[in-house]
Amino acid sequence: MNLAFLVGRFPPGPQGGAEHQAEGWARRLSDRHRVVVITRQEPPAPPGREARDGYEVIRLPLFPARGLRALVDAHRTGRALDALQPRPDLLVCFQSFISGWVGVRAQRRLGVPAIVWIRGEGEYRLGEAGLKGALNCRTWRAARGVLVQTSAGREALLRELERYAPWARAEVDSHLDVVPNGLDLPDPPLPAADVATGPVLAVGRLIRDKGMDVAIEAAAGQSRRLIIAGTGPERSRLEELARRRSASVEFAGFVGRPGLGALYAGAACVVLAARSGEGLPNVLLEAMSWGRPVIGTPVAGVRELIVDGVNGLLVPPGDPAALREALARVLSRPDLACRLGAGARRTAEGFAWERVRPRLEGVLERWAR
Repeated sequence: MNLAFLVGRFPPGPQGGAEHQAEGWARRLSDRHRVVVITRQEPPAPPGREARDGYEVIRLPLFPARGLRALVDAHRTGRALDALQPRPDLLVCFQSFISGWVGVRAQRRLGVPAIVWIRGEGEYRLGEAGLKGALNCRTWRAARGVLVQTSAGREALLRELERYAPWARAEVDSHLDVVPNGLDLPDPPLPAADVATGPVLAVGRLIRDKGMDVAIEAAAGQSRRLIIAGTGPERSRLEELARRRSASVEFAGFVGRPGLGALYAGAACVVLAARSGEGLPNVLLEAMSWGRPVIGTPVAGVRELIVDGVNGLLVPPGDPAALREALARVLSRPDLACRLGAGARRTAEGFAWERVRPRLEGVLERWAR
């Protein structure tokens, strides 16, 4: 197949789950398929075309005015699609807006089927999404196919459609499928983390939905260091909170893949205190691949990933006291930490790229026909 990926950002540079998965799938699918990625230029990568890892990346110039950026990005991406030769067999759009919206417009114009891969519950919380939610509904309805990362995500999307857009539910359901994230598995034996002294690790964008403030509050008054890896608009507020609460917190900023692996390997425990917005969190999957005990909140895809007491612990969202108690359990009991870590590794093995790839290729080939 000849595949075109549409994604708002693409590595190198700060990235989230959608960008990491787009890169991983482009690299792996390019061994059997022609893959071109169309994305927006962001530092440190310059605009233009580049060949890497068996596929091509087209980076479009970044429009400076934020208010008009989405419209200009959509126009430029459409022109880039029009110019592709040979014409793609399928457009794979990571996230509903603006990539999915651009994809279904190109589907109508060029006759190239588009699929939209929903990357988190923020895309389908239609009661909060306003105009963008209505636009997303029309995008999902028009697309040749729609993907979500978990069965829980599928059911949640259909419930939202039933409540807020019943006119779209049946049609979206008719071409809706589930494909989870792929995952790199570190080769065993895994580096041993020192549960007695190792740091607690939290990875993600510094935004309210990720609950980094909850992690800081839970770390306050404890001797164990908390490392926060990630960038985002809330950094200054979170730094002030850490100072005010006298919490031992290290803000590591953006950490690339090799450095992130080292952080996972050395962590005593990995925390995702998300309030909402998750699909199937790469942070937890990656931590589990290293055999680390994880603590998460039962939001969206996390409910399918963590079985409380088996491969991790679950705590209520927005509850620092509950998170502090869960951390104390793991950090004071090496036997529990080892058992949870072993269960986490077994869970992660089910998401290895080679396990997930046949499922994705199957739906891509079906929708391309």
